[in-house]
Amino acid sequence: MSTVTITGKLDIGRLAAGLVGAADGLTVAAAGDGLTEVRTGGPGRDRALTVPDGLACDASWWAASVIRRELRRVPDADACASPGLESVLRTGLWRHPDASCGPVDAAGVVLFKPGMAVGTATLRELARRLADCGYRAERARVLEDEEIVGRGLAGDHYLPHAELARRGTLTAEERIAFLRVYDRPEFRARFGARPQDLPVECAYGLLAGGRLTVERLEAWSTASAELRGLDSGAVDGPNEIGDCLFVNVYADPARPAEPPVLVINPHMPGVLGQLEDTGHRAVAVLVSPAGALALPWARMRREFCGVTDPARALPGSLRGDALAGLFPLSGPAGEPVRRTNNGVHLSNGAIEALQDARTWFGLRPDGTAAGQALRASGLDPDAVLARPFLERAGRRRAVATLTDGLGAGEAAAALAAARLCEVDGFPGSAESVRRVDLAWRLAGELGRESGAVAVLATGSVGRNRACPESDLNLLVLHRTGPGAAGGPGASRRTAVDGVEVSVECLSLEAAEDLTLGSGAEAAGSFDAASRRLGSAARLGGLVLLDPEGHAPRLAARAAAQRVPAGLLTEALSAVRRRVEPGRGAADGPGWDVLRSASYELARVVLTTAPTRFHKAKWVPDDLRSAGRSQLWDVLREAWQLGEPDEKEVRAALGSVGGPAGADQRALADAHGLLAAGRFADALFRARAATAVPGPGPRTGGAPPAALAERIAALCTEELDAAARPAHSSSSPLSPQGSPR
Repeated sequence: MSTVTITGKLDIGRLAAGLVGAADGLTVAAAGDGLTEVRTGGPGRDRALTVPDGLACDASWWAASVIRRELRRVPDADACASPGLESVLRTGLWRHPDASCGPVDAAGVVLFKPGMAVGTATLRELARRLADCGYRAERARVLEDEEIVGRGLAGDHYLPHAELARRGTLTAEERIAFLRVYDRPEFRARFGARPQDLPVECAYGLLAGGRLTVERLEAWSTASAELRGLDSGAVDGPNEIGDCLFVNVYADPARPAEPPVLVINPHMPGVLGQLEDTGHRAVAVLVSPAGALALPWARMRREFCGVTDPARALPGSLRGDALAGLFPLSGPAGEPVRRTNNGVHLSNGAIEALQDARTWFGLRPDGTAAGQALRASGLDPDAVLARPFLERAGRRRAVATLTDGLGAGEAAAALAAARLCEVDGFPGSAESVRRVDLAWRLAGELGRESGAVAVLATGSVGRNRACPESDLNLLVLHRTGPGAAGGPGASRRTAVDGVEVSVECLSLEAAEDLTLGSGAEAAGSFDAASRRLGSAARLGGLVLLDPEGHAPRLAARAAAQRVPAGLLTEALSAVRRRVEPGRGAADGPGWDVLRSASYELARVVLTTAPTRFHKAKWVPDDLRSAGRSQLWDVLREAWQLGEPDEKEVRAALGSVGGPAGADQRALADAHGLLAAGRFADALFRARAATAVPGPGPRTGGAPPAALAERIAALCTEELDAAARPAHSSSSPLSPQGSPR
């Protein structure tokens, strides 16, 4: 146990609040007139503090800051020095005297934003605080405004935010989050309309239309954030409804007759403008671990840097102490940091560190340890940085947000299970959002039925991939009992606003059983297991209504289930046998065999993914979404899809036989996908619809032997993965732990 005795007048309650979570067994108590004792359960030295005169901040904040920094100090902090870091202000470039010539172990970048007054004292204090946490400055540089503007560094730094401000639209999941905030009576009272009826525009689109100038947009956005907060929960303030995606409602007071407009990332033009302001410069510091017990990066983000809003940052953090006057950082005229310009940035994890190192230091990813780790895992780090978003079963995630706090290895695993994409790489969003607005209204009605406890959107809308003629599938969870919404499996269909709506009811008891896998005896075959897992996966649909919080728990359990190892091995082995030499024609398997084998392999692999196999129509999109690019390439080659255009798909549909000679379900799928502009997927289903043997006139002879070899090799890879210990279980369909 160690004790810190503080002499001076303090608010014990405020001090205790500032030290929450700082150490195990920490207590704060008065020890006499003007004395306070802070005790911790861990090892450490006793020490005495005296509140200094003339503090710029509250004495309790000062004490909490000092004690927090002392408690996080690593034993070898003295060996983590960054000598002469402050000289970068004079020379423009600085490098640690012990820096190696090999790949840089770039844990992150500290960026003092343009326009902040960064002096010698700022950098000396930064070096001390880094050393306390087991890190050191590896490199530093000063960037003048000409370079920031000329090289577009501001846009690179805020890439996902800026892309949303330029080209952003809402996905189905984001639309639900939007409605959850704004579809309230106070919105209609304030703006005279329903939020569903107002246009949603990206910030730069609004500027391009001439309705606002950059200056007016920035003034309004800044004032709103300062008044309401960055994620306000208010109908007239900014709200975060997705990764790097904020919305706010703009109503021009000078033009009351004009309808309000919902603006995506309205703050970004002003933020980028501040970074590019003439006469401003930025100071960037590349940070590397130096101590044997360097703090985990999650603690560096929370305790060393502090949360986005300095007013909510912890004592001892750069942002919190800068606001309190304990860290020498302020605006050019001495103004304090604030919500809309918190003065300093710290990379949130390995991927953002790669982006920051390239933006501010010109370091290629392959010149860093994290970049080399990504490449060794099979990912192209340049591609990861070029596409700042991911798609996972229709859900849009920002790469930097998904990998927040993760090291290179963890980040690689997270990225491998998804599809890297652009901000607008979601062709089904518009149709899905239209159905979400309908689903939101229906969910309110369904939620009022007796026994209903949750409503989810499943099917194509749940995966943000609706086509123009897609149905809307709703799943209602309820308590079984007199007057409940329906019995187990009860369903009904109706047409609403031109959309076919299917409503299925599932009891909570059945949902619990389905996600626990207690019916494992029903999985006597791979097909039975696949159907069961697919049914459970519907509980991972988009949540429209869930006041009791059942949906996240059920979704996590559904995603954690796995295919019985023996059935998985049997299914993969069967596919491999079909393409092995001697199993097909004299010269190897024919096109029909390779087509069916590639499709069956895709179905098996997708059944093992948390989103599960559901429909043949979705197989191409699911493979891309799950990051299974090699399998998608094999399927595309086996089905001879290439890169088709609309004309080619229509020609394929025209060659399909009449009603008696075609798979009508596949044909309908092909027409829907064609209408949605998904030509490769449409051609896949058009080819599946035909009753004519063989792949058609584009064959050009027997399939290449290498194609069968690739299918067999992929089967072997999946079999090897299935044989690993993590895939074995005494309960075949039991959860394997909640996903991260």
